[in-house]
Amino acid sequence: MKHSYHIVVWAFLLVLANSSPASGQELTASEEAVIKAEVQRHVERYYDFYYERNPEALSTEIFSLPWMSIGGTGASVRTTEEENLAYFESAIAGLLERDWNRSIYTTKNVCVLSAGSAIVSGTNTRTRTDGSIMSVGGVAYVLGKIDGSWRIISFSGHAPNKVVRCGVE
Repeated sequence: MKHSYHIVVWAFLLVLANSSPASGQELTASEEAVIKAEVQRHVERYYDFYYERNPEALSTEIFSLPWMSIGGTGASVRTTEEENLAYFESAIAGLLERDWNRSIYTTKNVCVLSAGSAIVSGTNTRTRTDGSIMSVGGVAYVLGKIDGSWRIISFSGHAPNKVVRCGVE
């Protein structure tokens, strides 16, 4: 597990190093707006695939390999499409057993780090088939551009009232 963690950390650093603008170069407001829209669309696509109960698309079109989820008990790493498929099949089945119908992501902030990296921060509201709320949780997604496509590299759950922001110093 420790070895896999190091692979994910190095992969993340590699994406940031290869996709960031040249030293001192800043993105224009319009470039940043385009990136914000693209990464939000990618996270929405992730939620659409969940609603469609499509573990195959989730396992091949949304995440980088490897990718890491971080929660209250620590981190877990997935390194293959087969692991992704098993993870998403199990996750969808577990939600359906609890009468889940849909998850809706509400973006609270997008922090563009570079032309090829961003953090999308917001809340995930899960609803049951009768429309009642199952849960509301905070989630921050770290995205990177890999071979021209946005991918989720990592995500972390957190309290719904927390928001990841990037300020200028």
